[in-house]
Amino acid sequence: MKQVANVFLFLTLLCYFACNNPTAHKVPESVAEQAFDLKVNRFDKDLFALKTDSQSIPQFKKLASAYPDFFYLFTKRIINIGDSFNPQMPGLLHGFLHDRYINEMYQEVSKQYADLSEYNRDLTAAFKAYHYFFPEAKIPEITYFVSGYNYASITTATTLGIGLEMYLGNRYEPYTLLEIPAYKQQMMCKEYIVNDALQSWISTEFEKEEDYKSLLHQMLFRGKVMYTIEKLLPDMPDSIRMGYTAAQLKWCNEFEPKIWSHFVEKKLLFAAFRGDSFKYINEGPFTAGLPRESPGKIGVWVGYQIIKKYAEQHPEVSLKQLFANYNAQQLLTQSKYKPK
Repeated sequence: MKQVANVFLFLTLLCYFACNNPTAHKVPESVAEQAFDLKVNRFDKDLFALKTDSQSIPQFKKLASAYPDFFYLFTKRIINIGDSFNPQMPGLLHGFLHDRYINEMYQEVSKQYADLSEYNRDLTAAFKAYHYFFPEAKIPEITYFVSGYNYASITTATTLGIGLEMYLGNRYEPYTLLEIPAYKQQMMCKEYIVNDALQSWISTEFEKEEDYKSLLHQMLFRGKVMYTIEKLLPDMPDSIRMGYTAAQLKWCNEFEPKIWSHFVEKKLLFAAFRGDSFKYINEGPFTAGLPRESPGKIGVWVGYQIIKKYAEQHPEVSLKQLFANYNAQQLLTQSKYKPK
């Protein structure tokens, strides 16, 4: 009887620590219910407010002052019209604001995204959880912008920018006229806004040179990002997180052993990360070297599966510790990942 009691006590304690340990990768309800102030900016609206008086130097300076970091990034890099400190900038910006196609695009953005409360709510929940897992990490401001189909998301030290014109729906005609590939248009819908933004921010914050030592290193880093987003927004479907169709996810699950064999048999995992490796990481209509039914970036999907298995085996390892572990061989071995 005493032995049974001891076993019961052990199982009870095991369950307690697994369920209550903050490193168990689940956000407590008490944290989810806490107030959290996420600063959100509508740079797109503030920018186009200049259209009626875009030659006004005071108004231009007011906008530049309101967005000290982002405005410089916007003119210099995003729309590529030069340094925001250039005395001629008001005139250059005037040309952008009065371009016919830019205005047609902005009208559609204004129509579809007059209200962003749904996305702000999801981003707030995600960054609330992010702060719980990474209490010392900075929380960015969210800045919505439009740029003429240049960037879906972009980051500065303090800002996460989201390009709304990149999410006007996979039937938005200008995407086809711009010759954007169909596999990319598939993800240019509102459902992907939050996922893409989080991927951009987390990747920027945690990616190190060590993550490029080999293909496996990069696969595992991308897998860590995917796993983190899963914990930040657990209700997000895998199809959105990965950018796969239901059929593509089904194919991956069905042929997982063969996918893994491809990497092992061709000795790809510990090969140096170079040009040919990107076909396993980057988006595409399919992954070259695999059947055409395969989705793109199959290496990211495999890395995600390995990290999930590792987290199952080591619930005591925090997300912060997970990102700090660059030992790809150790992560793979201790994950016990062997699809059958």
